[in-house]
Amino acid sequence: MEGEFLRYSEPASDWNGALPLGSGTLGMMVFGGTAKEELQLNEETLWSGHPADWDAPECLEALPEMRGLLFERKLRQAEALCKEKLVCRGQGSDDPYYGSFQTAGSLIIESPVEDSSGYERALDISHGVAQTVFGNVRRVHTVSHRYQVTASQITGSGNMRLTFERDNCAAAYGNDEIVITGQNPGPGAMGFCTVVCVETDGKIAVSERALCISGAGTVTIWACTATTYQTGDDPEDVCRRRIGTARRAGFDAVLADEAAFISEAMGRCDLELPGDHMLSDLPTDRRLERVRAGETDTGLCKLWFDFGKYLFICSAPGRLPANLQGVWSKDMWTPWTGDYHININLQMNYWPMEALGLSDLGKNLWEYFRFLSKHGENTARVMYGCRGWVAHTLSNPWGFTAPGQDPDWGAFLCGGAWCCRHIWEHWLYTGDMDFLRGNWHVLRGAALFFTDFLVEDPKTGYLVTAPSNSPENSYLAPEDGGKIAVTLGPTMDTQIVRELFTCTLECAKILGEQDDLTDAIERLLPLLPPTCVSSKGTIREWIEDYEEWEPGHRHISQLYGLYPGTEIDPDGEPELAEAARRTLERRLSHGGGHTGWSRAWIINFYARLRDGARAEYHLYELLRKSTLPNLFDTHPPFQIDGNFGGTAGILECLVQSHLGVIRILPALPPSWKDGKLTGVRVRGGLTVSFAWRNGTVTKLSAVSPDDRDAVLEYNGETRTVRLRAGDNTLEDKDKNV
Repeated sequence: MEGEFLRYSEPASDWNGALPLGSGTLGMMVFGGTAKEELQLNEETLWSGHPADWDAPECLEALPEMRGLLFERKLRQAEALCKEKLVCRGQGSDDPYYGSFQTAGSLIIESPVEDSSGYERALDISHGVAQTVFGNVRRVHTVSHRYQVTASQITGSGNMRLTFERDNCAAAYGNDEIVITGQNPGPGAMGFCTVVCVETDGKIAVSERALCISGAGTVTIWACTATTYQTGDDPEDVCRRRIGTARRAGFDAVLADEAAFISEAMGRCDLELPGDHMLSDLPTDRRLERVRAGETDTGLCKLWFDFGKYLFICSAPGRLPANLQGVWSKDMWTPWTGDYHININLQMNYWPMEALGLSDLGKNLWEYFRFLSKHGENTARVMYGCRGWVAHTLSNPWGFTAPGQDPDWGAFLCGGAWCCRHIWEHWLYTGDMDFLRGNWHVLRGAALFFTDFLVEDPKTGYLVTAPSNSPENSYLAPEDGGKIAVTLGPTMDTQIVRELFTCTLECAKILGEQDDLTDAIERLLPLLPPTCVSSKGTIREWIEDYEEWEPGHRHISQLYGLYPGTEIDPDGEPELAEAARRTLERRLSHGGGHTGWSRAWIINFYARLRDGARAEYHLYELLRKSTLPNLFDTHPPFQIDGNFGGTAGILECLVQSHLGVIRILPALPPSWKDGKLTGVRVRGGLTVSFAWRNGTVTKLSAVSPDDRDAVLEYNGETRTVRLRAGDNTLEDKDKNV
């Protein structure tokens, strides 16, 4: 079976070198050891914690005083009051009720090794298969989207010992299976079960803490984890049913089915870049070392792009969206709890989804937004006395929408509004009227909140959010030069609210929903502050020209309007575009871009500024400084949003469609002189394919769902073309490309 591979010549030294497999619901990390193999498992809903009442009613009573202090620019007093009142009940993400994404544990396979020659482990991202080969031993692993089980087959080992490792659970070994059960502490907390079943032509002996296999030619291992999250099912019954169905199909059929699923999804959008074929035979970690030493590797860039697609396919579908670590975590208490940060991270996970044509794998994202909106209605009412719904910096599977435990970072209140952007984008890409109608209440509720919450700043006369903050950043208070985070009307808030209001009006027009809300939005929209240029020539981050506490901060929130927003554009707003460029230069000169996801965002910024050289530079910086041996992004530690954000950035360099014009090669990396991109989706429901040689588009076609006009920009020209329903050839200068 031909495929595209991550290759390694030795076992993973730790989790950061292990190879990921996943089905959205289940995740598995394969270490590839010889005498000792570890298969570390996850299940997307396996969380500690449980639902709780996090909304703090004392915030509402203190809101007028908070605002009054901000209006008078008594910033130190305002922040002190916010630290007391603008917080959740409990301790937010440090609260055991809030919980954390947890590992399901590790299956350990021990076997004597007589010959480890010819060692190779590989992950075939074209088919979702990991395998380890050495001597006469061959191990093959997959995780099935259809059957929701992990499946492993081992030949050539003969004898082996199977154990399972996880804290805070009970383990039972019997016959041909291991059953792990547990119950997290707290009222209504999660119950869970992992079942491991073994098939072999050898003999199985059961000890108290192991399954011992002898004389085996072939061993097939099935595993499944299930929880009680939002279901009354018995997790053990669920595991046994799934494994039973998979066993009846057989390992080869399960493997072939998963390979077909992954292959189809990976093939929807395909990038071809010329690379050194000799480098493709090198172990992937060696290729990464070469790049870190200053070499370029176009083939590795393509592999990294395809790996981002693969990770999305393996972690996005399921009951919950991909979290901060996708669906993979080795810990009982995952860094940042492995939650859903909605001040950029969850959104970044889904930036490439529409263009890759994978939106059918994101249904749980819309379900999660609807879920959050219901919980956010209570937060809006209890904490602010507002209609509609609101969600702040972070969220979890239990519907946490309150501020965090410290307003320095937790007071950002446009997280839910930012989520609404993805609803609108899905409409722009697909034109799905049923989807728009089904999610209208989410958009409407988010906009309704801000029509109630916005307040006039007496000093500027503009409508602002107050109190809030610019995500996780701080400034120097003019009154004492100290560090301050709480503010009113930060630039990102205003850009998001302006976008939300505009999209809500457009949606209402499409659906015929004109009412008091749309009248209010039309009245309020012109009263929002404009995006301004600071005295340094940068985009101003706050309502006044404050000095940054950390000029190289990882969040570059004031550039939301450049990407993913659309209000800063080199053609329409050249002054703001130049200020955006200077903002990036200033951030980077002070050490910005030091986290993987932040560097990925920077790639998208430069793509929107149509600067392919800078975008390519930062792609290589992402590889050099923020990529682990298994190509996972690292914050550090591992955090998956950099993989997805960088994948989106590569697409943004090659095609853009956000302002009614389809731009082909708007920011082509200089070393990518020749290439081909097929099956990329653009806004308006089109699917575009094109090839280029020496930076010039030589072939271009577009599949349209109906007859329509489209505006295209490529090879230095802009023209309007009439498309017919179906496939349209627009350029074919070089039939050999």
